[in-house]
Amino acid sequence: MTILLPKFLHIGSMFLATALAVGPLVVFTLILRTGDAAAIGRAFRFAEPVARAGGILYGLGILFGIIAALTGSIDLTARWLLTAYVIVILLGANGLYAERWMSHVEAAAERADASQLQAWQRSHRPIWSATVAAVLTLAVVFVMVVKPTVF
Repeated sequence: MTILLPKFLHIGSMFLATALAVGPLVVFTLILRTGDAAAIGRAFRFAEPVARAGGILYGLGILFGIIAALTGSIDLTARWLLTAYVIVILLGANGLYAERWMSHVEAAAERADASQLQAWQRSHRPIWSATVAAVLTLAVVFVMVVKPTVF
């Protein structure tokens, strides 16, 4: 097996995962900011399945990345890869955090709890979560392209 197919599958999976992780997170945050309880309720019903699909694609991307590295004789302990691993772990942690706050918003919308929805609408946590996701995504892309040695 040449490195091209696993590398393509790795890059494609990661792009799709990012599209399903960062894009919807920003959109959910913007919908939450509208304060429209009906729109929030409808939109946030999709938060869990979208997050799950993104997580599956990240997992496939990691698997294809390992296969590509082994097929292409890339050292899995190279410093730039270790840096990428740390960033991906941070991305995963932020994703779990985002899933948690989105599930709280969904629950508040299901209960039609106006005060909770207003509290979430004013909260800075969704904005920070989306910002962190975008920054970490750019950081991992930078590391994968430039291959700097941080450690």
